[in-house]
Amino acid sequence: MRVTINGGGEGLRESLGSVVDVVPGDDKDATLIVTVGEEPLSAAAAHSEQRPVVPVGLDAAWSPSCEALPELLASLADRSVPTVDARPLVVSVDGAQSTAAFDTTLVTSEPARISEYAVSVGSRPHAAFRADGVVIATPLGSHGYTRAAGGPQLAFGTGLAVVPIAPFATIADTWVVEPPLSVSVERETAVSVFADTEGIATGQSGLTVDIETAPPLAVVDHRRL
Repeated sequence: MRVTINGGGEGLRESLGSVVDVVPGDDKDATLIVTVGEEPLSAAAAHSEQRPVVPVGLDAAWSPSCEALPELLASLADRSVPTVDARPLVVSVDGAQSTAAFDTTLVTSEPARISEYAVSVGSRPHAAFRADGVVIATPLGSHGYTRAAGGPQLAFGTGLAVVPIAPFATIADTWVVEPPLSVSVERETAVSVFADTEGIATGQSGLTVDIETAPPLAVVDHRRL
């Protein structure tokens, strides 16, 4: 098995060298991609990676630790690689597009400011609320900021989590919806839009963010081994 590693240090590469054939990142014959941390996985989504990906070192039950990786890869050496489909997001704002493996966030540009957001699923109005922001997460991203904001952790193959950030309400709802969806800003308050950690737009009332899913990443969920 030829494996390329994106992220991590030389120590990880050395520990894996006795188990698999570790090749440079530009080697087109690599059959498996290991990503260490969030940024390499975001990059894999942005480049529509077609090969199986093992996301390592994330705070999620499906992500193995670096220490467990040698044993995991050894178990894959003589068998087909079991994967699940993890669909990134295609985020469109004012005709421009970006990709997010984990989540899309709309949040007021100035601290301690509140705005109002309207969510539509398909072409149907779904919810409206006042909050500091809103985050829309894939199953890959539901273990992160969405979880900290009070959202659910999603299983692969389910929908998207829509979670208000610091909502202006005593009881705050969260939703799991099927894409496509859109989120619009309903107040004259500056709001910034992020795809994962990349800032992609800023606007006020009338700003609309359209969200749909991209072709899937084939992710190795080590719990299935």
